[in-house]
Amino acid sequence: MLPASSAMTAGSSAHVPTETAAFDRKRLFIFDMDGTLLPDTTGLLAVAEVMGSVEQVRRLEERFALGEVSTVEFTRAVHQMWGQVAPETARRAFDSCRKLDGIAEVLQDIRRGGGVSCLITMSQDFFANHFLEYGFDHVVATPYPATVDAVVRAEDVLTPESKPLIARDLCARHGFAWERTVAFGDSGSDIPLFEQLDLTVAVNASERLVAISAVAYHGGSLRDAYFAALAAFAARH
Repeated sequence: MLPASSAMTAGSSAHVPTETAAFDRKRLFIFDMDGTLLPDTTGLLAVAEVMGSVEQVRRLEERFALGEVSTVEFTRAVHQMWGQVAPETARRAFDSCRKLDGIAEVLQDIRRGGGVSCLITMSQDFFANHFLEYGFDHVVATPYPATVDAVVRAEDVLTPESKPLIARDLCARHGFAWERTVAFGDSGSDIPLFEQLDLTVAVNASERLVAISAVAYHGGSLRDAYFAALAAFAARH
């Protein structure tokens, strides 16, 4: 395990990509969505802004954070509240929320280097799948029921423990070594993944995640976070 949490800030060595040349990109790169690629918000809150149900979703997310509702109960409550979500509603919500700068640039760098990028989120797929437009090779999210009457099946709902399982499966599919995986996240839902990896990057993260991360970044640019982390990893290896 690398020394915990080498802190980086916007404007640091992330602006010197040549320092990362020694870092082999031929590996899997995992990214969280809520709070990571979407700073200070979640995909569901973005949809709630459009649907006029922000307070209800905030309360539900608070209860989930406190452990009062499970991931399955959370997903069922969202489906009961919203029913079917129109594609134009998801599109409007996605376009309206702020995202970290440089996402597409980072994904291009990964692909040029022979790596594979994947977004894994417990949030719903009707929102998360829009990130494919940025160049992700894979987006894995909780499938939202296609109809009002559809049943939310427990086995379809992603949990924090799903993240390392999905990541290991992708490594096997692409022929990558699991221990070389790089992960970016911000909160407790990333802990099961971060606990199994050495190359972890906490992005605008909770103190708890920072404490178990190899690198911590605070700022508004995924490009800065990515290149700063790769430079740090290259130097330590």
